[in-house]
Amino acid sequence: MKIVSWNVNGIRSRIFNDKTSAQIGKVKDILIENGSPISQILELEPDIIFLQETRCDTTNGSRFKIPNFNSYFNESKESNHRGPNRYSGTCAYISEKLDVKNVTYDISDYNDTEGRIIIVELQEILLVSVYAPNSGTNYDKKIDFNEKMLNFLNNSTKKIIFCGDLNMAKDTHFDKDKQKPGPGTYKHELHFYDELINVGFADTIFDDPIVYTWWDPRAKKIDGLACTRHANKGWRLDYFFTRGFNKVASKVFKTIGETNPLGSDHAPVFLITE
Repeated sequence: MKIVSWNVNGIRSRIFNDKTSAQIGKVKDILIENGSPISQILELEPDIIFLQETRCDTTNGSRFKIPNFNSYFNESKESNHRGPNRYSGTCAYISEKLDVKNVTYDISDYNDTEGRIIIVELQEILLVSVYAPNSGTNYDKKIDFNEKMLNFLNNSTKKIIFCGDLNMAKDTHFDKDKQKPGPGTYKHELHFYDELINVGFADTIFDDPIVYTWWDPRAKKIDGLACTRHANKGWRLDYFFTRGFNKVASKVFKTIGETNPLGSDHAPVFLITE
């Protein structure tokens, strides 16, 4: 099985085509343009595409079509600047060839009002895609999220694929020991990585020279891209973890979305399981 996970930083802008959400307007069906980031992802022949930070309610989400895939959107239930078309959100595009038993959007004991979770149940596999809270604006919520998610994952008896933007920087271009901890590098966030490993999950990144999945877009621009991205001075915030699989490997596709203007400040991660 082949799976892509990507924080798109807004599905309505420059993901399916080169237009912004304002330029798309109220077009009924948003189709894929050749050369767009989604068209490049489809060249990888994925069975499932998980997207995070979609910033898109379910009504708008239904307009974004991928042929031969069924779509599932989870939206923020908050309002104003944290409303569904401005904040958070996740979605899954699943090949019609797969036998999907169930799709759900929450876990026990965690009140997800921001559309951060999508759970896909196949016959023998549980797939969980998340857009984890950022500790910069959701410090206590991040602690609660990680605790409840770890408990949920550890209690499953199925094979598990756990992926998404975890807002946890296991790898950075700088020495974390010489920097003051901050969002993504707080002790409790990095400890979540160790906890996953301790309960039997494998970090699937394999022989990848890129490793990083996010580059600060506020840095000086060179040919429309942040100099941090040109120099690959980034953070690894996006992951695939698995449990119960014998052979898995993931890698970063840094150039997908490196359009001018930028498609997303994150890069997609691609997983192959056998």
